[in-house]
Amino acid sequence: MNSAPYMEHLTGMSAPKLWYSNINWEQGKAAQDIRLPQISNASRDRLVSQMDLYQIYLADRNDLVLLKEAPDPEFLSYLEEEKITIPRVAIGAPSEYTEEFRNRIAVPYLMDEGEEQFLKENGGRWIGPPARLSVELNSKIATRKLCEEIGLPVSDGTICEGLDAVRHACAELEGRHPGARLVVKTAYGSSGKALFHIHRGSDLEMLLGYFQRQISRGASQPVVTVERWHQVERHLTAQLWLGGTNCEILAMTEQRITDAGVYRGSRLNPELPEPLIAAYSERLQQLGKSLHTRGYRGFIGVDSILDEDGTLIPVIEINARLTMVTYLLKIRKHLLERGFARLETQSYDFKLQPGARFTEFAEKVKSIRISAEQGGAFLYGFHHDGESADRPRSCRVSTLSWGVDDEAEKRARRGLEEAIMEWRGAVV
Repeated sequence: MNSAPYMEHLTGMSAPKLWYSNINWEQGKAAQDIRLPQISNASRDRLVSQMDLYQIYLADRNDLVLLKEAPDPEFLSYLEEEKITIPRVAIGAPSEYTEEFRNRIAVPYLMDEGEEQFLKENGGRWIGPPARLSVELNSKIATRKLCEEIGLPVSDGTICEGLDAVRHACAELEGRHPGARLVVKTAYGSSGKALFHIHRGSDLEMLLGYFQRQISRGASQPVVTVERWHQVERHLTAQLWLGGTNCEILAMTEQRITDAGVYRGSRLNPELPEPLIAAYSERLQQLGKSLHTRGYRGFIGVDSILDEDGTLIPVIEINARLTMVTYLLKIRKHLLERGFARLETQSYDFKLQPGARFTEFAEKVKSIRISAEQGGAFLYGFHHDGESADRPRSCRVSTLSWGVDDEAEKRARRGLEEAIMEWRGAVV
């Protein structure tokens, strides 16, 4: 399904590449600054860290992919049965493979100062932006400043420094939009972890008290954005490739986002009105041109919204790194070329009971495949935490369903969900 040398054609680089991931970087970065109230979930973080496996879907055949831990062997067997071309895979930290870096072009998940120094010392070639730009643009606060500077529309709100500024900004927004939900964002954090929702005055007082306690323990004054939570008609995303002189729009997709701002899946080829595509493309090219002048090269993901009033806000945040959709670009291209216009991803979290084996689940998924002319389904991720198999374990299954039309795709997705529910011992 992913045999073509996609990256070689896209980048023009024929040298073999070395892929590695620091996928939980944003959580570590966020922990260095003042934090928002949230419930920690170590088990879920462990599942997320295993998603470095997705590098294999974008890597070319002769590349080397580094993983932090070995994938489930039954899942790897399933991928081979599904005709996924798996590059060479090695387990361990980049520091254990320094000789490999001298012979390959590195493709890190996200570049920061430590990664940049390491690569300069061990090969010096990589696909991606310089560290200073990567770290800056992954900040939601820096992104808002950039958009204001280059004239891109931004969400209704402001950047605040200090408790008094946060309180004042909330009062101003409440005055303009009585009763509206507000959201406070810190610079770093993903999948809703950098957001705090304010529904009423007591929420604001709780947040300010939480900040004050951190300040009393030595934290700096908070630097956050305070914004009105727009009612959204579409959660749009774009995957861009910034090469030598051009900005190529690789994909426009649509996210499924929970009411708390947590990502659940994507429509990889949504039907969008032509005027929206034209307006979105123009804004993305404006962003790409600006980033080019700043020295950015590589992949970049852009999150955007179309609110219920029809206003396009082209940049809500920037992912100056690889994303989950980036890793699926080659498979997406393959399915579109075969005529499957409807493509959906979805992740399911559940407790896996002792004795439940992945092969049983995979067989159920194979049995619900629709005919090749209509659609199908694929399990691109299976992750479980490192707890003992003698008791229930947290598990995540990531799926891709497709069809020639909406109905064919929905049949495939229903089959996937039924297979999850029927899988022995799985409780969704």
